[in-house]
Order: sequence, then C-alpha cells, then structure tokens
Amino acid sequence: MKSQSFHRLGKAIRNGLERHGFTLLVLWMLYSLRTAPPAPYIHFGLGADGPYPEAPAARDYTYWGDVDRVGTYLGKAPEKHNRYANTAFILNPSLAKRRDVTPEMIWTNRRICEHYVRRFAHVAREEMRKYGIPASITLAQALLESDAGGSRLTKKTANHFGIKCFSRTCKRGHCTNFEDDTHKDFFRIYKNAWESFRAHSLLLQGKRYKHLQAFGKDYRRWAEGLQKAGYATDKHYAKKLIRLIESLHLDEFDRE
Repeated sequence: MKSQSFHRLGKAIRNGLERHGFTLLVLWMLYSLRTAPPAPYIHFGLGADGPYPEAPAARDYTYWGDVDRVGTYLGKAPEKHNRYANTAFILNPSLAKRRDVTPEMIWTNRRICEHYVRRFAHVAREEMRKYGIPASITLAQALLESDAGGSRLTKKTANHFGIKCFSRTCKRGHCTNFEDDTHKDFFRIYKNAWESFRAHSLLLQGKRYKHLQAFGKDYRRWAEGLQKAGYATDKHYAKKLIRLIESLHLDEFDRE
C-alpha cells in the first residue's frame, strides 16, 4: 500500500512538472533577475577590472559620453560599507581572485570611483584650461590620494590630494595632524573640495613641478614626472596613476 502511494505521488509530481514546467521556468527567471546585482549605469569598458564583459575592440563611442555634462551623477549613491579601499580592485585586479570578494563588492567599489569622477570631472577640466594640467592627471591623483573621497583625511579636511603644511606660523584651522607629533605630518584643511582642487593646481605651478608643463597632455610622462619630483614616496605612484587613468578612461577628459 505504501509503495503504491509513493508511486502515485511521483506520478502526480511528474504530471505537474509537465503541465507547469514553463510557468516554473518563468518564475525562476524573474527571481534570478530580482536577486542579481543591478546593471551599471555605464554599460561598456569595465572589462577585466569588474564582473562585466569587455567592451568591443572598435569603439565609436566614448566611455564617459558627453564630457561637458558628466557632472550629474546618474543613479543612486552606492553603499560604502566595504572591507577594501574604493580603488583597491582597479589598482590590483588580482586581489579579488586571491580574496573572498563577491562581484557585487567589485561593482560597488567601481561605481564609487565612477561617481567620484562624475562629480569632479568638470572641475578637473576647468583647472586644465586655466593651468595646463591634464584633467586625467588631476582626477587620477584625486582618486588615489583621497581613495575616491573615502579616506579619513578627505572626509575630515576636504583635502583630496594629500597636500601637507610645512609652515610653522600658520593660523588655527589651517592644518591638522594625522599621524604623529612631528610637523611633517600636518595636512592642509580646506573649506570644500573645490578649494582643494585649486590648491593642487597652484602647487603644480611651483618650481618643483613647473617643468611638467612641457609634457602637454601626455599623462604617462606627467605621472612619471610627478613620481620623480617626489610628489609621493610610493615607488609605484606613477604606475598607479596610469592604471587609474587607463582603467577608467580618464584621458577622455583631456580632450578639448
């Protein structure tokens, strides 16, 4: 009797699948779409740096579209509760393979970086027109030094370029200490991000970096020149700037 019951149950299940298999398939597809991470608002060029396909080899379009209108961020701000730096997976693509990193986290960090670029692209372009610094270099340095606006220094001081203060006679509120008790680790405080971007442009007009103007819009030579001039102590500083520029196609902002 028990055997017959199981036989009838199995037959009923098979009949149900045959009759409603298509309905179940549709329901499963809808559920998959609902639980999948949202598609990025930029659909091309993410390539090996993210969980999305490489862009076609022939590019009749630009990665950023109309560069004069990218100041508007399209979409909601992503969550920033990440275990890694915002720029980590762009600077080190193999990191995601070596660690337990989900595609959602890679995508989220990428989107934070793109959000940052869209927010300040027009500022970098204006500084380029006024001071001759490639917008790609300005954006790459800002991304690297501020971790796409996520660093503690940037959040507290609006200092997007890690600019230090070496004056011993500055007024209160001019700078702040972040590392130790020596004055070598005092960083400038700015009222807002735009003041920080202008300070960066003025810094690169100084004697130490003025010779870089001869490189025009050659971002590679600019990156190497900044490292040689001692902008940062990181031995891989130039490579990181170039990596950010080429991964995010920041050189498109150098076009007039």
